[in-house]
Amino acid sequence: MSPLSDSHTGGPLGYGPLVALTSLRRTISVCAALGLLLVPGCHAVEQALPYAEAVRTSPDDMAGLQARTVTVDTDHSVVSYRYPMLGGAHPLTVETRTRMARRQTAFLEELPDRGTPELHQDATILAASPHLVGARLTATTSAGRDRTFEASTLWYDAESGEVLPWTSLFRDEEAIQQAHLALAEVLEEGYNLPPQQLPGLVGEVARGEGAEDGATARAENPDSSAPPLDGPPGEEGGEDEGPGLSDPERAHEAAQRWAGSPLQDLAFSTAGGLAVRMDPADVPAAGRVDEVLVPVAPEDTEGLLSELGYQAREAALSGNNADDDLPLGEELSAQGHTLDCARLKCVALTFDDGPGEHTDALLDILDEYDARATFYVLGSLVEEFPDPMRRMAEEGHELGNHTWKHDDLARMSGTEIRKDIKRTNEAVRELTGSLPRTIRPPYGSLDGTVRRSVDQPFVLWDVDTLDWKNRDSDAVSGHALDHTVPGSVVLFHDIHETSVQAVPAVLAGLHRQGYHFVTVTDIFGDSGLEPGDVYTDARLP
Repeated sequence: MSPLSDSHTGGPLGYGPLVALTSLRRTISVCAALGLLLVPGCHAVEQALPYAEAVRTSPDDMAGLQARTVTVDTDHSVVSYRYPMLGGAHPLTVETRTRMARRQTAFLEELPDRGTPELHQDATILAASPHLVGARLTATTSAGRDRTFEASTLWYDAESGEVLPWTSLFRDEEAIQQAHLALAEVLEEGYNLPPQQLPGLVGEVARGEGAEDGATARAENPDSSAPPLDGPPGEEGGEDEGPGLSDPERAHEAAQRWAGSPLQDLAFSTAGGLAVRMDPADVPAAGRVDEVLVPVAPEDTEGLLSELGYQAREAALSGNNADDDLPLGEELSAQGHTLDCARLKCVALTFDDGPGEHTDALLDILDEYDARATFYVLGSLVEEFPDPMRRMAEEGHELGNHTWKHDDLARMSGTEIRKDIKRTNEAVRELTGSLPRTIRPPYGSLDGTVRRSVDQPFVLWDVDTLDWKNRDSDAVSGHALDHTVPGSVVLFHDIHETSVQAVPAVLAGLHRQGYHFVTVTDIFGDSGLEPGDVYTDARLP
């Protein structure tokens, strides 16, 4: 079975139908559970363990939604990920992709000297409606016989436009405490788990509740890592009336305080309650299973959920059948800003003077690493190479303006500059439907007249591979690898075959270091480029 294969769904990476089909019903002997096998008259009576069926929907199975799946297989590792595309620069897409990218970088930076470890990341939909979208992010790492699994959830609130943590589904932190107590009760009564064996925060909260005043008990036990609670808002000794966990800042602060809680990986159950994933090692009675989905009954969640939580439950129970009313972005495609490079190791590979006869081969090479690049094209070549131009746009690369035929803009009048730039912009738009976002002046040559004559940002570079001068692929790739840092803008020319031949080594070397290959717009941020300004790199201070 592959690292992310699922015995319940049957598909590799768990990409098959996932709606409410993760049942973990098992039977145990009451006598065995009670340790009474040697007691006369005790017979093995089958008892069903409590279980939940979680509503988890593959993004591939949702109307109006698309997902992107990528695998990069090298001699030192395999990484794959799938994420839902909610439109260009959609907050949930950006946050999902960024978290996956950070996890991938950490994985690649920690690779052992031997073996071929694998990291597989996936996103499934927990709830979807015109009001919200909830996503479950999973990461499975395997190295030999060792296997680790991580999961968390994100919730996009369409009203605020915020991506929120799981805590936002609850009214306040007292409600989170009550949910832990309900979970503890199921583990004790349904799985015969003694109170002293209740794991992590579930056990700490449950044991603190043994005193008349749970908050006092935790205050008297400073070794407990359970979050301190001040009581529900509005009650004596509690917080003032306020927005509770519907406030994004409070929700994120609460998520930090409750880090490690199994509620980080909750879904809504088909019964209308919660389905909380537990590590099988923490629930011995469940036997040899991949996951334990512990049910929290609907009646035990009433009054605990926030308005967003009730909306999420309603969406999940309706089958996430929102059709075209999902809060999506304007365009569902591979294009658009999808990574927050302020939090990542990003590099922008840029290619000048094309398109040309080697550009198609370059696009094939970039695709192997799911790499996005920026092509500064000459307007005079656009009609000569229409197919590579269309591929660039369709495959999510960015197109930039490199003038009509590589003239030095600093030697031209303002009128001539405007005419040249406009002519190239229109040629690109006519073929691809979009205007170039940025300009790269030939030779990097510009002056005040150039800057005043153009209402687009100018992007230069901080790493010049000198591939136009040194037609040695090894030298070109070596220079790029030696000088690239997070935020670099690297200059190549795709009209030279030796430059294109250098790219595989550059991609392989930077990928091994945990870099992500993005466009210049991505690396500077969607709103980080101002018309007329000049940019060389996006290195963080």
